[in-house]
Amino acid sequence: MDEWFYEESGKQGGPVSGEKIKQLLATRTLDPSSLVWRDGMPQWSRVDTIPGFETSPYASPAAGMSSEIDWSGYSPTGPQIRPWVRYWARTLDILLFSLIGGLALGAVFPAAEQINDLVFGLILMLIYNFVEPLFLSVWGATPFKALFLIRVRNQDGSKLAYRQALVRTFKVWLRGEALGAPLISIFTHLTAYTFLTERKITSWDAEGGFIVSHREIAWWRWIVVIALVALPFVAIAWVAANLPE
Repeated sequence: MDEWFYEESGKQGGPVSGEKIKQLLATRTLDPSSLVWRDGMPQWSRVDTIPGFETSPYASPAAGMSSEIDWSGYSPTGPQIRPWVRYWARTLDILLFSLIGGLALGAVFPAAEQINDLVFGLILMLIYNFVEPLFLSVWGATPFKALFLIRVRNQDGSKLAYRQALVRTFKVWLRGEALGAPLISIFTHLTAYTFLTERKITSWDAEGGFIVSHREIAWWRWIVVIALVALPFVAIAWVAANLPE
């Protein structure tokens, strides 16, 4: 009989069918490193070592689905629940956009420099919420998500449509960042962190049917990140040092 037991977060689940195990893997409810067992096995084994349960980042294609989608060309590596990597990727994306967008907005509308800093920041954030979905729908990642080897996909491996990505981005802004409200955002960040670490998926990805996958980050990528973050400060310091007295 195809009845499986599985271990997740120190607790035993089951019995469930093999198809149910595949479903749990596809939705990231069950981690590939989790242990499984069924009658006839000498011991518990990692699920990703069991024939038929080899991990795939995406669900199997549905009947009639376009064959142009390649769901086999990408394999996640390393831990897949990485809230801090996701947090820093998003934070740095926003900082990059704020730097470029702020300079561009100030150049096109000089009067914008007179706007209150908080209001100006909210305007930039609102604009960013329409820019991020463009990156996700065209490339499947934002600049720093790509640098951190993070990919956002539908369960069939296809990129999100712009509307899907737009809804997802606004949910992140509301539920994860409380629209930028300083004190409330602490609570929403903690809530989102707990949800992800306990359920292996964020609420917005679960509702949208999205899969966020990771690959191990090489050391040189961290060097690039540090250099990119330091570059604006170095430039500002250089300009300040060379201003005429």
